[in-house]
Amino acid sequence: TMNNRNIRFRYSYDNKKYSIHGDVMEFMCARGRPVRTVAMRQLCRDACSKLPDVPHANIDYKEGDVIRFTCESGYTSAQASKYVCTSDGWLTVSQGKCYSCSTLPDVPNAHVSEDTKKSEYQEGDVIHFTCESGYTSSPTIKYVCSSEGWLAVRQGKCSSSASSCDRPPTDGGVTVKGLPENDDPILPDHVLTFSCDGPGKYLNGISVLTCGQDGQWDNPFPSCIESCEVKDLPPNVRLSMHVVGDQLTKGQKLSFYCPMRGQTLQGETEVECLANGQWSHPFPTCGAPFDCGRPPPLDNGDLKESQRNQYRNNEWVEYTCQNYHIMDGSPYRTCNNGEWTGQMRCLKPCTVDSETMNNRNIRFRYSYDNKIYSIHGDVMEFMCARGRPVRTVAMRQLCRDGVIDLPSCQ
Repeated sequence: TMNNRNIRFRYSYDNKKYSIHGDVMEFMCARGRPVRTVAMRQLCRDACSKLPDVPHANIDYKEGDVIRFTCESGYTSAQASKYVCTSDGWLTVSQGKCYSCSTLPDVPNAHVSEDTKKSEYQEGDVIHFTCESGYTSSPTIKYVCSSEGWLAVRQGKCSSSASSCDRPPTDGGVTVKGLPENDDPILPDHVLTFSCDGPGKYLNGISVLTCGQDGQWDNPFPSCIESCEVKDLPPNVRLSMHVVGDQLTKGQKLSFYCPMRGQTLQGETEVECLANGQWSHPFPTCGAPFDCGRPPPLDNGDLKESQRNQYRNNEWVEYTCQNYHIMDGSPYRTCNNGEWTGQMRCLKPCTVDSETMNNRNIRFRYSYDNKIYSIHGDVMEFMCARGRPVRTVAMRQLCRDGVIDLPSCQ
């Protein structure tokens, strides 16, 4: 029979005339390739394993009767299940378990590697899964066929090998929509949408971000910051610009003015919205301008006119510098709503005496430089009285607000 079918036993212990019920025999081709209509591994079954169907009848067993269970199609067992009828009931002789590894595990984006693929799998067989092109897995994916079916030895996961983008931070009150479930990686072209929770906040940045092919987001993550309310303006105070709505964002500014004649702003003319939702200064008020007291003194300078104890708003005074001093800036200060405005200073002259020059062994190069005072900005040129100059300081020097560097000779 085997010669007619061009087969032989795979193992020598199968080479026997009889095989008992439940024995498994495995064959292989003597020549050529197997015909896949019948598997090369077969089970010896009783031709009468299936009982006749007798309606309304019971089956009786007597003591000593033995029954054997065979697995259904698609299932197999490492050993036969046998029971014997005794006076105490059915006694287990051998108890196998039917299992099936005919249905492979479902691993997304992967297939069974060619070196572990079989037409049929027995208990102990191991299969490896290979990720599809463009996907990688760490660790590798490995299953073993057991009496419970397929069991994962190493249950990896095939994920896209493309660069993934970082997940956005979870703090700051920002609501993020579109995040992948189960902490899956964020792959290129994935889109996230950002918004802010609660009133009084606005989104600082771009609300829709896309993950790039290089694993970088196309814009920085936005944040939620407080907005500043434009409300409760003091009476008679007006805004010098049109404001849309009653909410301003960080960095935006408001400018104010007084529309009524004879009134001035009391406070800051401009305020800025800060990140905490507060204004940089309180809103100003409008009112009659304040008078000023005595004008402040000027170092090395004097008022041109006698000073008074009180000055009206917009009145001004003029200063003059003392001898050999030079005025830097405008000579006027103005009373502006209770404060004197205007900046000036008197720049001091430089003095060079004979004792100092003798100590440094120098003298003036030109006779017109031979004077006690030189005003700010004057240039004085020296020469050695004897010897040669020390090159650390030049022989030509400029007077700067009372300070001049003197050279030396040796």
